[in-house]
Amino acid sequence: MSIFTRGIPTPGLNALHVMVNEAGDNWWKDLLSLWRPSGHPCGNDGLRLAIRNGYLNFYFQGQSIAKVCFGHGGVPRIETHVKYVADGQKGQSRAKLIGNQICLPHGDKTLPYNGVRTLREWISRASQYTHNEKRFVDEIVGANESVIDVEMGLPAWGTRTSALRVDFVTLAQKAGETCITCWEAKLMSDARLCSEADPKVLQQIQNYKDFFKAQGHGEHVQTAYREACRLHVQFKAMAEQCGHPGVALSNTIISAAEGTSSLTIHSGLQLVILNDSASGESKHWPMHEAKLKQRGTDPIYFAGSAPAQRRLPESIA
Repeated sequence: MSIFTRGIPTPGLNALHVMVNEAGDNWWKDLLSLWRPSGHPCGNDGLRLAIRNGYLNFYFQGQSIAKVCFGHGGVPRIETHVKYVADGQKGQSRAKLIGNQICLPHGDKTLPYNGVRTLREWISRASQYTHNEKRFVDEIVGANESVIDVEMGLPAWGTRTSALRVDFVTLAQKAGETCITCWEAKLMSDARLCSEADPKVLQQIQNYKDFFKAQGHGEHVQTAYREACRLHVQFKAMAEQCGHPGVALSNTIISAAEGTSSLTIHSGLQLVILNDSASGESKHWPMHEAKLKQRGTDPIYFAGSAPAQRRLPESIA
């Protein structure tokens, strides 16, 4: 059984510190310059950092731009989809950036790494693959400094063979505790919400509840996110050392990193919905909403316009 963890190997973290202290530019400094923590709009080229089990992932509107992996001895590298690296590339194969050379798969061809300009080219190509739900999630991240994770997966357990996907995770301080809350984002037009039978999202929510009923799962998640907060604080310091003082983290993330608040987990998967339906479609929504509420799910709604106004209720996030 896989255990939910967050962190990177110590040799890898040390290697990133070395890159920060190097003279001149490098790809790690470039990633830090594009990092936009939650509470900051991503604009056209801002990246969201997600800490994983042994590696890091930098996303643009749900697309993985740079997976920072660590090889023997903690040597860092970037992996990314080859279709983001060069025009005309297809499939799911990955290119690797080691030092200043981008190695394409299935051959010995290499491309030069030209600093942050190269990363922006990858982002531009990746933007062609995003969609409205991913943009909606990123708007929420940009409006809420409490988000600590995106594109999260809870590991398979028991008879399950696949991970449970969660769109984003928040930390909220309440009564001296910090509550971890997982969120699912949907468009109102999504067929997984609007169904003659029970909508599929209800099974997603039940699977989430079942995960946290299993012994030890909650403790693993609490430990993992405290470590994620610690790493965010370290990466903030690295960004500042590289001349990027505008990187700000919420006090909740900082206090969780320092261990000054205990961590708890919200018992349910919260549902947030963007009303993207035409008026003729949305008039049928109360029927679908009733099915959700009958099963104990009370969604939070946002209108299609005003993407900067995606503030989640402070009582939850």
